Amino acid sequence: MRHDNPELKTLDSLRKRLLDLTTRNRLINFRHSKGSSLRVIDELPDQLVETLLSEKEMRFLPVPEPRRDQLISDGYLKIDEETGEEVSLKNHPTAEEWAKRLGLETSYEVPGPGAEIKSDKHSDKAIQTLLFPHELEGSLWNLSLKAQSAIEESGANILYMAFGFLEWYEDSSSDIARLAPLFLVPLRLNRGRLNRETDTYEYELTYSGEDILPNLSLREKLKIDFGLALPDLDENTTPEQYFSALSKLISGQERWIVRRYITIALLNFSKLLMYLDMDPDRWPRDNKISNHPIVKGFLAGWVEENGKSSSSTSAIHEPDHTIDELQNIHYNY
Repeated sequence: MRHDNPELKTLDSLRKRLLDLTTRNRLINFRHSKGSSLRVIDELPDQLVETLLSEKEMRFLPVPEPRRDQLISDGYLKIDEETGEEVSLKNHPTAEEWAKRLGLETSYEVPGPGAEIKSDKHSDKAIQTLLFPHELEGSLWNLSLKAQSAIEESGANILYMAFGFLEWYEDSSSDIARLAPLFLVPLRLNRGRLNRETDTYEYELTYSGEDILPNLSLREKLKIDFGLALPDLDENTTPEQYFSALSKLISGQERWIVRRYITIALLNFSKLLMYLDMDPDRWPRDNKISNHPIVKGFLAGWVEENGKSSSSTSAIHEPDHTIDELQNIHYNY
């Protein structure tokens, strides 16, 4: 965004301070963890987004627990002939091991556009995970609790489904791969009915109705550090279109790649949403944030205090007021 007006330049500068561009920011340097993320396997990004945006309730599929006879036939257990008791021959399989045994696709890289589409699996309202039922319930309970706490404490939703991650490096000599989420869909997660077969509670996932966001922190990071312009997205952009555009953008960056991961994650966008709210272009033409007398006075004062000339009246030289005595301090929309 380019502005010739000193106050608007200052506003743009202040907005950018809200974007943490260090590797402490999970939007720049994301790490998958059990406590704050849930990974999805074998789903098609475009179909999954389409189902979510249709405002349908979706549920999660765990990896089925192995039955006793399956464990015996696969050599995990045996029955002692004399006592009739179970004898463990090796550790029970992990969810990933058992998923492979059942023929599930276990890669976190979800199928690409040219992959075979399994109509029943990829067009239903179920999201496949790589966890046993009790593991899945624990993960969803934790995500739901933290997301609800954030809403109650700050009014901000922090639960998103991230489609795609940029794997990037800080420079050509670095051997540390960073991940940054790309296409972000805001969600709601609610506990549903008890599944008596697995003795676990199921959870329902829905689209929250809020804006689908690009990673604005990543956008500024790429622009400032690498001179790259992260592609824009709108309500008609699909994940596959976004992945394709980004892959072309980074084609000249050695080792950079778009990872086809889908992850439900807790991402705090409170400052990022302030960044968006302070964008003059998102305000009504006749009620720009920069035209509000309080904001205008503050920006003029900031410019003058930092040694830059301004034709506007500086808030520094205005008398103090009791805020309740100011007329029309808020615009009414």
